[in-house]
Amino acid sequence: MPLSEHEQRLLEQIEQALYAEDPKFASSVRSARPRSRTRTLLALAVVGAIAGLAVVMVGLTKNIIALGVVGFVLIVVSCVVAASALRGPKPTGPVSLSGRAAGSRGNSKPTGLRSRMEDRMRRRFDEN
Repeated sequence: MPLSEHEQRLLEQIEQALYAEDPKFASSVRSARPRSRTRTLLALAVVGAIAGLAVVMVGLTKNIIALGVVGFVLIVVSCVVAASALRGPKPTGPVSLSGRAAGSRGNSKPTGLRSRMEDRMRRRFDEN
């Protein structure tokens, strides 16, 4: 769920205070590489898909339907893990604590249930 403008301003103030107080820690957080986790998930997904294919092949050759189904499920789960690891645009600038690239703003208007939930949250914060 995207943050409101007020919450984004608060996070930016916290981030600026963190940079001012402890620049060494801030630079280490900024330079942390989340790509290693993505690479690990992709490697596991590829291994899982290959293992699932092998299980499906064994199930077909031995005529064990349940084993083939297990292999197919393993392939599907591996593909979902790979897709979730690759999902979303990667920020090009420094990442702020709000999880967005610096200077980027979400311009898309949420629809349906998501927009109703966001409206409720905004009303709750405005009441306080």
